[in-house]
Amino acid sequence: MTENRRLKIFLCHSKDDKSKIRKLYNRLIADNFDVWLDEVKLMPGQDWDLEIKKAVRNSDTVIVCLSNSSTTKEGYIQKEIRFALDVADEKPEGTIFLIPARLENCNVPDRISRYQWVDLFERSGYLKLIESLHLRADDLSIRYDSSDLLPKTTKGGINIPILGSIFVGEPFPELKLNIKFDYFENNQIVEVAQELFPAREKGNDLFALESRSGSLIDAMINDGDIVILKPATKVRNGEMAAIWLPKRSESMLKFFFEENDQYRLQPADPTVKPIYIKKSEPLEIKGKVVMVIRKVERGLQ
Repeated sequence: MTENRRLKIFLCHSKDDKSKIRKLYNRLIADNFDVWLDEVKLMPGQDWDLEIKKAVRNSDTVIVCLSNSSTTKEGYIQKEIRFALDVADEKPEGTIFLIPARLENCNVPDRISRYQWVDLFERSGYLKLIESLHLRADDLSIRYDSSDLLPKTTKGGINIPILGSIFVGEPFPELKLNIKFDYFENNQIVEVAQELFPAREKGNDLFALESRSGSLIDAMINDGDIVILKPATKVRNGEMAAIWLPKRSESMLKFFFEENDQYRLQPADPTVKPIYIKKSEPLEIKGKVVMVIRKVERGLQ
């Protein structure tokens, strides 16, 4: 039986490679994978050693990110690799569970060299990684298809109001918390099956915006895509948010990170540079992105 969910991925990495790991994380998230990254998932007060071991064991695949720094220095990454190898030994022979991924030209540790590695610094490296992840998903009978977001029946579906369009450089539509069905002005709605939402999302107070004019390409969102959001004025590090910069008159969808005296607004597209905003500059978070419904162009059959 096919399971409709995202493939769960754990990113094992050295703290010295954070900038490269963030780009990889954003790219995997944009490609609809469920990625565990410590700076995003670990919450204050949690036992980080326990949570990391739990995350590795619950993952479908562990990507061990390698660099000259991670392979030559002592650190917690060595402990993560040992634990990932222990979990890998419990898997059936031939399972794609542990994937060594070189971030640069470096030696692959002997203990994981039996696994074929991928070079992410090469142009075709990321595509090869995606191919392996899809093979793993096939082995687990996992399928995540955005076309399933629109259910064939209304049973179990949630009606979400489309409040307008989103353009880069234009203000967001006026939003109201606790949106009710009587708030619909033009009866424009999108229906999404409850079971396709993230586990903790109940589907309350959600709203939708339609992307226009190809202005959100750096967020991996195309013209005509529907962005489902939850009203919010604060988000956690690593979550994609709808952001308005009053001083610049710019609206955008970016992964949000708070760093010391500034905010980093990270595009989903790894080829686009992040935007850095000083905390002294006004910044308004309008909502948290819950999911994106892709518009699929279908050719003639």
